Amino acid sequence: MIAAAVALARLRSPGAPESDPFDQVPLTGGLPADLVVVEGNPGWESLPEEERARARTPLSDPAREWLARHRAEVLSVAGAFDVSPVALGGIVAAEKTLLVSRLDELGESLFLTVFGTLRERDLEGWVADREREYQSKAHAGEAPERERFRTPYLWTLGPAQVSFRLAVRIEPQVAAAAGRPRRTASEVLAALTTVRGSLEYAAALLAQSRGAYARIAGLDIGGDPGVLATVYHLGSPTVRARRLAGGAPGEALPHVNYYGAWVNLHAAEIAGLLGIPSTTKETAGRSKAGIAHFK
Repeated sequence: MIAAAVALARLRSPGAPESDPFDQVPLTGGLPADLVVVEGNPGWESLPEEERARARTPLSDPAREWLARHRAEVLSVAGAFDVSPVALGGIVAAEKTLLVSRLDELGESLFLTVFGTLRERDLEGWVADREREYQSKAHAGEAPERERFRTPYLWTLGPAQVSFRLAVRIEPQVAAAAGRPRRTASEVLAALTTVRGSLEYAAALLAQSRGAYARIAGLDIGGDPGVLATVYHLGSPTVRARRLAGGAPGEALPHVNYYGAWVNLHAAEIAGLLGIPSTTKETAGRSKAGIAHFK
């Protein structure tokens, strides 16, 4: 988690951050018609050789075991949010193969020890203060995401390594989609440490990334698990979609990074471990109506 946060911060584009109202992208509702379907590993040739070598890393044994053990949860949650099961399972597999660190376990244990024991009103107050601080820095042109290492509010938790901040922010939409009451901050924290809870928040973020690229850039990235995984890993889907729509130099299509390329290169094996057919066109047979009913 902590090590991944540092690596992620280094991947951020330089310059002042842009506003990313990701939590305003609806999880439900139809996508625009006539979208350009993104396939393959766009940007693979432009990756440095060390990143391409990293993307070729074989699945770790823990990743294989996790996918086989939790295939039912992955398929159920992916179906509920109408996202690629290979992308959803691939995220966890990538975390367990590429971003394994003892610091992750220690950081998560520390987070739960400190913040998991707070009274509800104290945790809610801490969350509100940290979000105000985050927004203040963002509006001042700073890059709060670059301070993940020393900002627990931005730390990631659970099998899918979902940021606590993102889970809290997206919870209202997840609750509405699930037809359940909104979780409190402490309930979000508890859910993030479970397999299904972690997968639900991750799937919601994948659904929002697909929606942002469709509505802003006219692209359907839903059938390309590697591109979805890249956006999940880098974050800021609306910002990245706006850059594409605005004609960012050299970016006619979203590019994979090593993390997303890894998912695509191992898509067949991930699909096999999940017990589903391997296909490079996951959009086939999937609804464009957005999220399916929550199971």
